[in-house]
Amino acid sequence: MLLDLFDPGIVWDEYGLRSDVVLFTHGFPRADIHESITPDLLHQLIKGTFKDHLVTWVQDYILQAHPKSLALAIIQDIDQHLK
Repeated sequence: MLLDLFDPGIVWDEYGLRSDVVLFTHGFPRADIHESITPDLLHQLIKGTFKDHLVTWVQDYILQAHPKSLALAIIQDIDQHLK
């Protein structure tokens, strides 16, 4: 759409798009990358709840409940079992 509305020089300077390059999927009826990417809500929920909050909370608790050297060893042991 930008290439139809503006001069190729403006499109390159403002948006970094080359007017002489056309993707091979340009004419495909269902190949729009923006329509094919859908949010994975379950993944976001699990990652947000488990990784970002629960794991951080547990690590903070371990660091407060044990001496630093023991806490780091416990965290490393947990990481080994998760891999």
